[in-house]
Amino acid sequence: METTKIETTKQSVTKYSIQDYMSIGYLFLLVLGVANQAIFYGLLGVNIFEYTSVLDVLLSPLAVISSHWLMPVILAVLIPLMIGYFKLLQWYYVKLSRKEKYQSGKKKEKLDKVLKSLNKKYAVIPFILMMLICMFLGFGLGGGYKSKEKLETQKYNYTHQIVYEDGEAKEVRILGKNSLYVFYATKDNNEVQISPVEGNIKTIKKLPSKDKEE
Repeated sequence: METTKIETTKQSVTKYSIQDYMSIGYLFLLVLGVANQAIFYGLLGVNIFEYTSVLDVLLSPLAVISSHWLMPVILAVLIPLMIGYFKLLQWYYVKLSRKEKYQSGKKKEKLDKVLKSLNKKYAVIPFILMMLICMFLGFGLGGGYKSKEKLETQKYNYTHQIVYEDGEAKEVRILGKNSLYVFYATKDNNEVQISPVEGNIKTIKKLPSKDKEE
């Protein structure tokens, strides 16, 4: 009776529900989203945590993914490819294990270890997590350095027109925005401009696309 209770306890500790995995996954993406924003704005000389609400933090993974059209495309392509690649590796090593020279000795031991690792239910997850880390941090670094360079050299096209509550209008290059603030660049100024949205900005209008940037 006691043995059954111990086994049941062990199973309840080691087994997680789908909701548990979703919560862990969201927390992981949340950390990556915050890291992406901190890196991007940090390279522009802005401490984003001074201009961020709790809601912005919670939605940071979605904000990062939606702000880069390439990211969802890469995720939609690479994740199925990675899963397919693992399936292919499993098939290949199973086929290899049937060959006579892999039936005994050190070669068999090495092959068994590889097959054991590949046959794990969630073997592909660490590789997907590593891919997400590289993507989030890479987009933060790449986007930050690119925006910083354009800000310093003034080599960019204006993307939006901001109309303030007092009627003043400015053509700007939007660098980023959240629920509270808009971060943008203006002519003859190589520092990031920050304006609160509420009680300050009336409208933000997207300008017609111009020639390709230099």
